[in-house]
Amino acid sequence: MRRLLTYFILSLILVQFVACGYGGQQVASSDVDTLELRHAQYLRLIEHPGYTEVQIGNPWKEGKLLQKFNIPDSNTTSSYQHIAIFTTTHANLLEELCAIDAIAGICETEYVANSHLKRALNEGLIQDLGSAMTPDRERIIALNPDLILLSPYENASTYGNLESLGIPIIQCADYMETSALGRAEWMRLYGRLVGKAHVADSLFAAIEAEYVSLKTLTDSIEWECRPTVLFDTMIGSAWYVPGGRSTMAQLVSDAGGRYLFADNVKSGSVPLAFETVLDRGGQADYWLIRYNNSRQRMTLTDLGNIYQPYTLFKAYSKGEVYGCNSAELIFYEQTPFHPERLLRDYMYILHPSLLPDYTLRYFHQL
Repeated sequence: MRRLLTYFILSLILVQFVACGYGGQQVASSDVDTLELRHAQYLRLIEHPGYTEVQIGNPWKEGKLLQKFNIPDSNTTSSYQHIAIFTTTHANLLEELCAIDAIAGICETEYVANSHLKRALNEGLIQDLGSAMTPDRERIIALNPDLILLSPYENASTYGNLESLGIPIIQCADYMETSALGRAEWMRLYGRLVGKAHVADSLFAAIEAEYVSLKTLTDSIEWECRPTVLFDTMIGSAWYVPGGRSTMAQLVSDAGGRYLFADNVKSGSVPLAFETVLDRGGQADYWLIRYNNSRQRMTLTDLGNIYQPYTLFKAYSKGEVYGCNSAELIFYEQTPFHPERLLRDYMYILHPSLLPDYTLRYFHQL
């Protein structure tokens, strides 16, 4: 009965809308405090007595809101404790924030690498909700979560008719941030959802401090001394490269490198023909590849055997190819909210003398 009452209160408090202007004038009041978010472009947190107002900007419509809602303070009412999460990245974050008990179900469980989450799934403490694109509606109904976290996409008018269930939905647009620290800063929102605001704020402060400290080591590197970087390989008939406004592009720059497609205006992945990539990236100094192989780590010979034209790249002939095997590492779940760890890897690869005692965490030389 108490849970039903809490759910009813939270459902009333969380109100969504998409048509309002973003960044509107705030009412001056000594009881209202807009939290300083130094990096996130699409998130605003405004503290009021008893609750926090959340504004999520629309990444696809400049100046518009994607969503607005209120979070009750955890000391005035129960926080969300029975959440359905559609991405393993956000599930991994809640586990790190000591809120694994708040996770009721996860989509895409085949990609879960976190051992604590795996154990909870195996023991039935967390339910498998199927694919994020086509979630198991019946399982969600049976689970009866008090909140759904999902990643929005452009022109989405519905999310598998989940809105009809009457369960509050939060659209996690953090992946659209163009700044690595901007995306990580969203943990301050997710911490407040589960009553872990102080944990999330402290964690982000530590991440930010380390990232900024590392970046100061490369700030003085002249343009001509910055090595060029190429990402990934062909998938089917296309080569998907990170856009020039992506967090990957920014990480390369902050690590003291030059991203070869930095002039691209996209923040997501960009499909290109092999010839286009070879023309621009054939002389790249370093080649960073993210792959998934449950059997073994990729070698340089393996790469050439997969597609012989890869051997035409200078980085291949020089042996400057580095791979990250996501099948053996918590990479995609961890790095979005820990960019400082990925920055260290990139810095060591591009400028090893800056971190002489460091051992690569994610990447290995092929």
